[in-house]
This record gives sequence, C-alpha cells and structure tokens, in this order.
Amino acid sequence: MEDLADYRREIDEIDSQLIPLFERRMDVVREVARFKKARNMQVLQRDRERVVLDKAVARLRDPGYAAEAERFMNAVMAISRAAQRRDIGGALPREAAPLTGKVGYYGAPGSFSEQALADYFGEDRERTACAEFEDVFTALRDGEIDYGVLPIENSSTGAITRVYDLLGGYGFFIVGERRLRIHQNLVGVAGATLDTVRAVYSHEQGLEQSSRFLAEHPGWEQAVFHSTAESARLVAASGDPAKAAIASERAAALYGLEIIAPAIENSRHNATRFIVIGRALAPAGADKVSLAFSLDNESGTLYNTLRHFADRRINLVKIESRPIPEELWSYRFYLDFEGDVDSDDVRGVLAEISAGAKDFRLLGAYRSDRD
Repeated sequence: MEDLADYRREIDEIDSQLIPLFERRMDVVREVARFKKARNMQVLQRDRERVVLDKAVARLRDPGYAAEAERFMNAVMAISRAAQRRDIGGALPREAAPLTGKVGYYGAPGSFSEQALADYFGEDRERTACAEFEDVFTALRDGEIDYGVLPIENSSTGAITRVYDLLGGYGFFIVGERRLRIHQNLVGVAGATLDTVRAVYSHEQGLEQSSRFLAEHPGWEQAVFHSTAESARLVAASGDPAKAAIASERAAALYGLEIIAPAIENSRHNATRFIVIGRALAPAGADKVSLAFSLDNESGTLYNTLRHFADRRINLVKIESRPIPEELWSYRFYLDFEGDVDSDDVRGVLAEISAGAKDFRLLGAYRSDRD
C-alpha cells in the first residue's frame, strides 16, 4: 500500500532543489534592479513577462499543467517585482514642484477642464485644447505638452470610464488633482428662450447631469457632442434660437451666448474631479496614492488584497474596476488611498499588493484637493 509519507518525502526532496534555485533567481533579480535603477527604468516590463510565461508553458511535458504553470510563474514574478521595487526605492522617476511647461486639456476653450487647468496652474499658463480624451495622452506621449488635465469622475454620474481605460493603457502618472463645483447652464443666442429651443447640445456628461431638467422638456432633441464648450461654440456659430447648449458660464461668456436657465444640474452639490497627468512622479507633499492592478479570478483574491489597507489602518477612498478586453471576465482595479508614498506603511502595502497582484502599477502620488 502506498504511504502518504512517501509522497511527502518526495515533495520535500523536490523543495530541497527548488528553494536554492529560487534563491539563485532572486540574486539575479536584485542585479536586474540595480541595472534598472541606474537607467531610471520601470520595474514592470510586460513584454518580457509574457515571454517568461510562454517559455514556462513550452517547457512542460504535460500541457495540462499550463494554467498552473502560468499561475506559478506569475507569483514568482510578482515576488521579483516587489523585491526590485524595494531595492530601487526612491529611484522611480520623480519631478520637483512647481510643474512647469505647456498643458493640454480635454475639450475646447471655455470647458470645465480648462477651468480646472486655470485653477490648478493659473490663468496665464500656456495651454492647448484636445478634442478627445486620448488626444491628451498622445500629445503628452509625443512631447507636444508637458502635462494633461482630464475629468475622471463626477459626484452625480460616477467614473468617466474612458479615462480609466486610457490610464491603464499609457505609462503616465497622476501628479495632481482639482475638484471643481459644476454648474450646468442652458445657454443660447440672443433672443433664445425656453419656448424657442428645439434641440440641446452637450457632452453626454452635461446631458446626464441635467437629466431632471431635460425631462421637463420632452419635446427637445438631445444631441451628444464632443464637449460642453464645443456645444456652446456650435450654438453660437449657428445663430439659431432653436438650438441651445448645456455648458458653463465661462463658455457662455467666451462665445457670446446668454444663459436661458442657470444651474440646471440635478444636484446642487454636483462636482467633478479632474486629474493632472505627467511623465514622471511628482510626490513632494503627496498625501494621496493611486494604483492599478489585476488579480487571478479566484475566491478571496480581492479580499486578501484589500485587507492590507485595514491591517495598516490606511484609508482606502476609492476603488474602480474595468474589464480587460483581451481577457474574458478579468478586471483591472484602480485604487485611491490616503498616505505618503515614502512612509513605511504605504511602502509596505504597495509591496504586499505587488507581491499578490498581476500588472501592478503605481499610477501616482500627489497632493489631494480637499476644497
């Protein structure tokens, strides 16, 4: 009769070979960390990790273990990433305040994003408008701007998911934020009234944030346009009192429009959080941290990740999940929490999450806007 003790002795023998190999691997990992630190390289190299996983599966004699082999190597690489981050420490690309240079923003002159930019950087900052969310990211990538300003969530309508998806796809950092009280206004050309309006133009967020007011006028056509400011510019160019836009006071003044109905937003506490993105971390004075990661689709993985915050008494202020298109029923998580990225507790929680997660990335360390 086979004895369980025999199997355990065999496993112990395998482990006696496995652990020295693991130690040898970690020694090489530390050399890799020194190499990356000297060249200001990021820890996570997705293309390389994919090669490692493919090689691991190819080396199997029994392809039935492919999923387990990938899970095993993912765990090993997560431990390696955490060790590299510990060794690299403060060598992540950083940038000292003030944030200087040209700034791109989503929308058109007169948009809420431009107002957030002016509040954060000052009215005199050189700026450029970007028609689409991704245009801000590509302009930053191509060196056309030094920073970008984009909306990421609204207190009434929630997360702006496209911006989260773009954050997951580009390697930039959140270096600041600005919270802006949003007052939506129905604006039109001189002489336009509630009785003359037949069509209303705005960004989908403007329409959604004003849905109760619009419900009182069911005969109006609602037209989704690029941005609230672009909508105001369109209405001004038309000269048509049958067309109106939902936009800011700033946009109305800029394009010579009159306010037909002020403050039509659903909530008087309506606010939008804007983020400032840059090519490098700017953690001086930071009290807020953002990160992204994915997890294996297994019971308890999310709980085991989030408990690290409770264990270290760190206040987790937001969690958002987005589907990963190339992986069925898999999600990327975005977290914001309070803390100084240089503190022992924050460094500890980052190391713990990195060790258990996949595609871990520190998205930013910055000063929160509590106004």
